[in-house]
Amino acid sequence: PNSSFQKCVVLPMAAHSLWVRFALLSVLTLQNTGQAVLIKLAQIRGSHPDSLVVMLFAELVKVVGSILLFFSMEADNSWARHFYPSSLKGSIKLLPTALLFAVQNQLLFEALHNLDPAVYQALSQLKILWAGVFSVILLGKSLSQIQWVALVLLACGASLVQLESGMCGGKGSVVAGDPLRGFVAVVIACVTSGLAGCYTELMLKTHRMPMWLQSAQVALASAFILSVTLQSKRLLAASDAGGAPPRELTDGFIPLTWGVVAIISLGGLMVVAVLRYADNLLKGISMVFSLLLSGFVSVLMFQTEIGIVFCVAAVVICCSVFLYQASPTTVSAIDDREGRPSGKVRASPVMGGNKDVA
Repeated sequence: PNSSFQKCVVLPMAAHSLWVRFALLSVLTLQNTGQAVLIKLAQIRGSHPDSLVVMLFAELVKVVGSILLFFSMEADNSWARHFYPSSLKGSIKLLPTALLFAVQNQLLFEALHNLDPAVYQALSQLKILWAGVFSVILLGKSLSQIQWVALVLLACGASLVQLESGMCGGKGSVVAGDPLRGFVAVVIACVTSGLAGCYTELMLKTHRMPMWLQSAQVALASAFILSVTLQSKRLLAASDAGGAPPRELTDGFIPLTWGVVAIISLGGLMVVAVLRYADNLLKGISMVFSLLLSGFVSVLMFQTEIGIVFCVAAVVICCSVFLYQASPTTVSAIDDREGRPSGKVRASPVMGGNKDVA
């Protein structure tokens, strides 16, 4: 039977033409690199908006985009059943995912305020480490020996990056920050990213729904959480200011800020697109290219000093990412209980990049 859920199952890469693979690889690489670079560049050029407002606009754009893609790619003659009250009750299970993504995105701004894009891009690969740990704990997956070695190498590479960042202390960069504060923000963001990705995959196994519709629901829930948080913050600020009117929502925005909103929204949509059409090898290559491109851009635009320690760390991280993504993962215990065939399992959302990207 041709159900809407079956339409959103990951399709093998062999079923798609070469240009689709190349397009996904190019867009994913540019989005991963561009997000960090644009946020940093906007901060340098005087963009100091409330990060809650930026993320609220980005989530609203993702809601609209996901709904349009749902109706154009996944909806069938029975699409209305997904909006019945009985079906929407299952959406409550996605609230933890929305909350984790909201926290992760706020930490993104804090990390980039204190780190150069190249350092951030390298440290953010720790999300693979936490995704692997949580996939074992929550999903019952069994990682291969090569994958465990890759995770250890990844942790070592991240440690070298932090060592280099701590020794340089922002020297030579156009914007000085607190490397330790940025490192802590990245680590917490990676933990929430790994947990959110594995929790989302768990929900996909126990509560089936079209993937683009799920993306819209998570974005809508994140927008609700951000709206409540933002309103509470504004009321508290007005109370402290003795009843003075709160700042405008778009106060601190510059034209480049809207570019940040757009690229963050694109990142959330790219996560779902990669889940549908990409494999782990392509995502691993994209992460490697993003790391290398971020280093190149940071040197040109932000005068970041790239030392030998960072270069060694970048090589270690690139190798570990490629090893982890290229190695197959054994079927999870949840799949086995449901009687699904053994073999590779679908990658969790965190493996596709930010967000994410969320």
